Amino acid sequence: MTNYRDLASRYSLVFDLDGTLIDSAPDLQAAVNTVLSSHGLRRISIEETQAFIGDGMPKLCERALEATGGSPEIQDAFYDAFKKRYMGAPAVKTKPMLAVRETLITAKGAAFAMGVCTNKSEPVAETILNELQLMSFFTDYVGSMPGRALKPDPEPLLLCADRIGTGDRQAVLVGDSIADVKAARNAGMPCILVRGGYTNTAPELLGADVVIDSFDHLFEALEKLAA
Repeated sequence: MTNYRDLASRYSLVFDLDGTLIDSAPDLQAAVNTVLSSHGLRRISIEETQAFIGDGMPKLCERALEATGGSPEIQDAFYDAFKKRYMGAPAVKTKPMLAVRETLITAKGAAFAMGVCTNKSEPVAETILNELQLMSFFTDYVGSMPGRALKPDPEPLLLCADRIGTGDRQAVLVGDSIADVKAARNAGMPCILVRGGYTNTAPELLGADVVIDSFDHLFEALEKLAA
């Protein structure tokens, strides 16, 4: 087995947030459904919520409205109400995905440079990382901000890699969706996908370099990249 410190000297790690580090769908569903109900629209299921995640919170709201027959004319007001509701309670039912905390502890001990790159609003991402006591594992994080592109554009991914100081190391994106694969490709980075996230397509069909069943296989995936 490759020494983890050897891997840390070769690779830095940039993680997607929703569906990769955290299961945020229950809190997103609660916020969306509160606003849907206020407009007399049906509530969406957890499966629908998971399918709508991945391209930023405005897109989540747009998809929820479309699925429930809501008028596109209320989209801006809907998003504003959703954002107020969600930002007030983004980490009530949200929790780390399987084996995330243990793996991050090991990676931190091996001196990996690590960051988070998400299409979620940056202030919300900050709140969640702090509430779940994950922030200390990361050198920096990049989320959605006015004027900043979203994944699959490479801009936020390259910004995150620059902020965590990759040096001579190769930055690797660890994610769960096609947006992550495309962002990595656009940025010239390898991509590892973790099963169990928010994708409607089997991860092995998305074109990642390595697909793992859960977070505790992350170092095995890095060994495959190194080979």
